[in-house]
Order: sequence, then C-alpha cells, then structure tokens
Amino acid sequence: MDVIDVGLIGAGTVGCGVIKVLSDNRDIIGKRVGLEINLKKIADIDPDRKRPVKIPKSLFTTDASELIGDRSIQIVIELVGGTTVAKDFILGSIENGKHVVTANKALLAHYGKEIFSAASTKGVDIGFEASVGGGIPIIKATKEGYVANRIISIHGIMNGTSNYILSKMTEEGREFDDVLKQAQNEGYAEADPSFDIDGIDAAHKLSILIMLSFGVFLDFEKIHVEGIRYITPLDISFADELGYAIKLLAITKSRDEGIEAGVYPALVQKGTQIADVSGAFNAIYLVGDSVGPTMLYGMGAGMMPTASAVVSDIVQIANNVKLKNSHSSLPKFYDDGESSTLISMTEIMTKYYLRFQVEDKPGVLGQITGCLGRNNISIESVIQKGRHLGGGDVPVVMMTHEAKEKDLLTALDEINNSSFVKAKSVFIRIEDL
Repeated sequence: MDVIDVGLIGAGTVGCGVIKVLSDNRDIIGKRVGLEINLKKIADIDPDRKRPVKIPKSLFTTDASELIGDRSIQIVIELVGGTTVAKDFILGSIENGKHVVTANKALLAHYGKEIFSAASTKGVDIGFEASVGGGIPIIKATKEGYVANRIISIHGIMNGTSNYILSKMTEEGREFDDVLKQAQNEGYAEADPSFDIDGIDAAHKLSILIMLSFGVFLDFEKIHVEGIRYITPLDISFADELGYAIKLLAITKSRDEGIEAGVYPALVQKGTQIADVSGAFNAIYLVGDSVGPTMLYGMGAGMMPTASAVVSDIVQIANNVKLKNSHSSLPKFYDDGESSTLISMTEIMTKYYLRFQVEDKPGVLGQITGCLGRNNISIESVIQKGRHLGGGDVPVVMMTHEAKEKDLLTALDEINNSSFVKAKSVFIRIEDL
C-alpha cells in the first residue's frame, strides 16, 4: 500500500480531531483508497499541553519550518487559524511544493486569490472543505455536484453560535445578553464572541462560496455584514405572530447587473427548511438553474465534524498525488470584475419587517404610512397593539411589499426625526425562499 506522509501545524481542538480520525479510521481509509496516511510530524507551540487524544512526544516540534522544510512530507495541514502566521505557513508550504489542507476561512476570505494563484503556479492543491459548514460537504458540492449549474442563490445559516442564540431566544423568550452568557458557559460561544454574533464568521464563509459559485474574488470589506445584537424578544414575538422566524443568514444572489452579497438577520417563513434549523446546526440552501432548490444540513463546527472535512481533503489530495493528478481542486477565477460586480445594499429590492415605537395618539399611523408612501413603499399588513388609558408608547409593526432599500432608509430617517417616535425604528429584511 502506498504511504503519503503529512504534517500538521496546530494541535488544538480540530487538530486533535484530525489525529483521532486518522488513527481510528486508518483501516477503512486504506480499504477505500488504497493509501496509508502517515502523520509524520506535528508543529505546535505547546507540545506538553493536555489533549483529548494520545500523541507520541516524538512527533512534536515547536518550529513549523521543520515540518514545512521536510522533503518527505507531501501534504501540510494548517489549523492554527488567523491571517498572519497561518498565511506565512501556507505560502511557505506552497513555495516548497507541498499541498495544503486548511480550515482557515478568514485567511481565504481575505487572501484566497493570492494563495490559490501561488498554488496554481507551483502545481499543488489546496483543500479547504472545512472552511465552510464544518462537516457539511458544501465545498465539494459547489465545485463538483453543481458544476453544471448557474447558481441562482445561496441562503446559509453558517454560524452555529448565532443560530443557537436565536433559537434559545425564540423558544424561551429570553434576552440576547442572557442567552449569550449561557452560550459562553456551554462552550458554544467564545469569551470574545464578536466574530460570531456580529456576522463576520458567516461573511468569511459566504466570501468563499461566492468565489466558487461565481468565479470572482470580492473585496471582503465591501460585503455588507450585520449581526444579531439588536434582535429582541419583542421582534421575535411579532415575527412569530406574522408566521416567521428570525435567522442570521449569509446570502448571495446572481442578478443581471451583478452579485448581491450580505450577512444579516432576516425573517423566513415558518415551516420552511431553513426556518426549522435550530440550535448550533448549520444549513445551506442553494438554488441552481438546472438542479433547482437543494439544502445541505449538519453540524457546522466542532472537533469531529470539522476533522471529518479536513481528513476528506487529505485523502482526496493523497489520492491525486498517487494518480499524479495535481491542483485539480483549485477555484477558477473567470470573472475579473472584482468588487465592481457587487451590488450595493441600497439598490437591493426586498420586503421588510418594520417596528416603530410611537406615541399612542390619533394620526400617528397615518403619518407613518404617508411617509412610506411618498418614498415608494407600500404596506402589506399592520399590527397595532391596543391603546392604554392615559396614553403612552405603543409598538406599531408593518410588513411591506418589495421596496428598494435606499427608499426605505430615506423614509425611516424622516420618520425617526418625527416628534411622535420614541425610539429608533427597527427594520429587518424578509427572505422568501
């Protein structure tokens, strides 16, 4: 049986998962592909740290250059994360003619074009299945399963932490801050959860799917990103009353004039597959012009699901090495439009959920609808809670027909400056799948 030597940089949570999968499933991998994957060396800054798997001390080095410079190692697995030293490790490995497997979505979102270009020049592969959706094989599906399709749209729940928080808020009626603390205590959220709850993690993953789906590398900083900090139990309750759930979605759509792309909370109709995804699970709903609507669902993070995706890349590349079929998995950039293909969020057309906190007095509803009408926004439905004796503030909730976002923002600016408005108005986009 052929033996392929691999090296691992980063023996953290996912790295330990990779070691476990390669050890536990050595026989079945060998039977399926006729190869033995030999983990020859591990680079980690703390070899003595307690880990959930047993690792021979002889495998460790604290110097990644030893691993990168080892001529016998054909595949380097980068699992340190971040966009600084990880970039150096990957580019150094490529320069030394080594294939690379990585789960580093942030690095690929910011520097993917440079990395894939370097790999193409050196004739090596980059495996990155674990960068999006954990163990969900969306990368392979997009590159291979949907290759005959023009991708129409992608709607993804791509961050388990945010979906866990929104699920708990929905099921238990609790405040965001309270559920976030629980998520941190249970290990679903980091001590600094910003990347998750502010939508950045999901945007990194969306950037990669856009790269594969449309053949263009977008300027990451120009992708619209919102998080879930401002979502309240009140809005979740109103959405439920209207027949919707609120989800943090990573969305891209192909339009004649370019590409829509953004990460933001959205109302999705209850009873749809995306609306029913709860807890820390991920789901990616993709529509192709030939295949129609499809959805992939599963654990989007965690030691073993992510390790499963990493090892699948290792095995595929090892098989390519055996067959002398190199750099077959690299994305093809066939659209040189760069960020000019990205449609501004102000130009998108969608429906909206609106909530106004206003004085409880006659004429207020008419003034709101009048302002919306002057800005080309028509109302589909209204919920106005009952009046209280002696006045006070009341919420007014509206669902709109499709409208251009710049018109909505103009109207909301005018309404928010009105004396009868007692808090900044809330708007959440609606996605009809």
